[in-house]
Amino acid sequence: MDAARPLTLVLWLASGCAGHRTDSTAPGAPVPADTTDPEAQPSGELQIVEDVAYPLPEGVDTDLATLDLYRIDDGTSRPLALLVHGGSWVSGDKSSFRTSAPEFVPWFLDRGYTVAAVNFRLASRLGQPLDVGPMDQAQDIAHALAWLYEEADAVGVSPEPALLVGYSSGAHLVALLGADGRYLERAGLDETQVGATVSLDVHAYDVPLALELMVGSDVEQNIPLIRHLFGETEAAQLKASPIHHIEGSVAPAMLVSVGPQPERVGSHGQIVVAAAENYASALTAADHRAETFHDPEEDHTSLAVGFGEDGDAVTQAVATFLDGLR
Repeated sequence: MDAARPLTLVLWLASGCAGHRTDSTAPGAPVPADTTDPEAQPSGELQIVEDVAYPLPEGVDTDLATLDLYRIDDGTSRPLALLVHGGSWVSGDKSSFRTSAPEFVPWFLDRGYTVAAVNFRLASRLGQPLDVGPMDQAQDIAHALAWLYEEADAVGVSPEPALLVGYSSGAHLVALLGADGRYLERAGLDETQVGATVSLDVHAYDVPLALELMVGSDVEQNIPLIRHLFGETEAAQLKASPIHHIEGSVAPAMLVSVGPQPERVGSHGQIVVAAAENYASALTAADHRAETFHDPEEDHTSLAVGFGEDGDAVTQAVATFLDGLR
């Protein structure tokens, strides 16, 4: 593909973000802003540039290797929050963080991050040859992260390890990047360059377990797609399962699940709770940091749409997790 085009920031919105802190108090982790500090008000404008191309390895040709960048243009570099969209691995777009979830990006800006929402190659749909799968997508995202650090001065990103936030299938991809450092290493980064991950409502931390939970469930119809994307054998499925890569360094992980009736076997809520708690238990048993949170008042869609709103329980749980990284 063509080399990434030069970055030119354009004005998007002149105000609306508050509480940006410019210091860092926790090396090795992304540090959210102290929004209670009256001296930490931003002096610059909120700017966005859309569809910035990032480079992939030679021979990988796609128009989807792009990202949208959101930053406060005041000359201050801030920790990076990289947002990864959902869409069952086969669809979705970075623009959904702005068009469908209006408070999502502003919430992270208000906590003192430079934000990038990333596109990547979409996986092959059911019935098509598997030319692109979840592991290819994780590699694309790792290259996007590497480019953002290479261009750190231009994009307003500080050297601290990044926060990766994923929704739905994007939640699986950020968990995989947080656990399996080989994707980052192939992109020229150290595995510690991911400081923490937030996974919003997914069940694919352990794909064989997810498939087992889906049998006879409300989402049983999705089993063929999962087998198509991750493979028919357990050995193949584990290659892209974060739980299979936790012997080394793993970034602190926040695992959010939603859905009513989590006690009913086969409900969406029961499946994602079981998957998250199983993965969190494996992480803590391996001396890694993991937290879980379930909100039975949210469904899969409202989770994203309402993220960042005042009083939103999931947002508060994520804030508490990030505060604990200080």
